[in-house]
Amino acid sequence: MIKTVLSLLLIVTSSFAQVLGDPVALTQRTFNAKSVETRNTILSDAQVTELSKLSMQKINSKLHRIYLAKNGEKTVGYGVLMNQKVRTKTAIALYLISLDKKIKSIEIVAFNEPLEYLPSATWLNVFDNKSSANTLKLNQDIPTTTGATLSARAITDGARAALALLEIIKL
Repeated sequence: MIKTVLSLLLIVTSSFAQVLGDPVALTQRTFNAKSVETRNTILSDAQVTELSKLSMQKINSKLHRIYLAKNGEKTVGYGVLMNQKVRTKTAIALYLISLDKKIKSIEIVAFNEPLEYLPSATWLNVFDNKSSANTLKLNQDIPTTTGATLSARAITDGARAALALLEIIKL
């Protein structure tokens, strides 16, 4: 039931947004994985509170989707799908995270705002090898980007939330 609801939510959200990539294919390609397992996670109230605290932002959803890149039975990396509001619309980003819990890359998979507000690939590369040990705060260790400040803030907030989520659910 939950899997169906999450799938419908992703399809509905993606149908209004400009779809820029497939999370399963991106996860598989990034980690050179033979397969990708999709996990839908429902957090408890206590976990949502902890996620809000660790990510330094209000978390509104208990439902989260995580992709496990696998070679056989061995997990080789994670993809965490985060839905963030930019202005009045949403952006869906896939945070590709290595086993040592460092961001390998970030892929924008759907963007509902005008494309001129989409952060550049060069700016997204600033997150490479960052972990929860970094502050991941805009204007501190993450630079702003001209013309896409709200998008940059949403992507940065999503990075903190994705890393904190993996800490909480302990995959």
